[in-house]
Amino acid sequence: MKKNDNWVIGNNVKISDKARINVSEYFEIGDRSVIRDNVLIEGRHIEIGREAWIDEYAHIGGGSCFDDQSFLKVGDFLHMGKFSHINTARKVIIGDECGVGINTKIFAHGAYLSAYDGFPVQFANVEIGDRVWLPNAWVNPGVKIGNDVVVAAMSLVNRDLPSGCLAGGIPVKILRENVYPRKLTSQEKKQLVANIAKDVRMELKLEGNRIRLEHLDTKEVTIFDLEKKVIEGVGNNRSEVVKNQLRRYGIRFKYFLENGKYRPW
Repeated sequence: MKKNDNWVIGNNVKISDKARINVSEYFEIGDRSVIRDNVLIEGRHIEIGREAWIDEYAHIGGGSCFDDQSFLKVGDFLHMGKFSHINTARKVIIGDECGVGINTKIFAHGAYLSAYDGFPVQFANVEIGDRVWLPNAWVNPGVKIGNDVVVAAMSLVNRDLPSGCLAGGIPVKILRENVYPRKLTSQEKKQLVANIAKDVRMELKLEGNRIRLEHLDTKEVTIFDLEKKVIEGVGNNRSEVVKNQLRRYGIRFKYFLENGKYRPW
C-alpha cells in the first residue's frame, strides 16, 4: 500500500491488509468506511465519502487512471459489490447512496483499436446523482444519470437517464418515468415494518412515520424517524441491529452510536 502526506483517512475506517491502494496525488475516504480483501484502488485523485462499503475484488482505476484529467469524487454511503469497477480515465462524479452492484462497470473511456483508422474511441466524464442503484450494469463514457434512478440488472447504459426513472435493456431504455421516490400507502408501511420486525425478531411499533423500539429492561426507547431520517432516544446493541436491518432495506441514517447515544454526522 503506497502512502504519502496527501492521504486523509476518516475515523474508524477498516482497510484490509490485502487491499492495494496506489493514488499518486490525493486520496480521501470518510468515517466508518470498509475496504475489504483484494480491493484495488489506483489513480491520481480519489475522494470517497463516509460509510462506504467496498467489497472484495472491487476495482477503482484501470486504464488511463493516472492521466492529468483522471478524477473521482463519490458521496456518502457508496456501495461497491464484488468484482465491480469504476474506471477513472476522466472525471467521474457520483452522489450519495449510490449502489454499484456485483459486476457493475462504470467507464470513463473506451478504446482499443486505432482511432486514426476510424475505430470508435471515447474519453468522457461520467456523472451519477444521488440514490442510484446499478445492479450488474454497464455504464458507458459520457453518460449522465439523475437522482433516484434504478437500472435493471445486466443493462447497457449508453445514454443519459433522467431523475426518478426505472430503466433497463441492451441498450438501455426508460421503462417508467417519474416513479421514484414513491410514497407508500399506510398498509405498505405497516407491512414493511412487520417484515423488518420479523427479520430482527423484535417488536417494532409504527407510529406515523416513526418506528418505536422499546427496551423492556430499562423502560427506555429508540425512535427511528423514517421520513426525517432522525434517530432519537437511547442507543445500544438492540437498536444497532434494527438500524443495520433498516440499512439493508435501503433506509440509511446519518447517525453513529457513541456512549449510548446516537450522534448525527
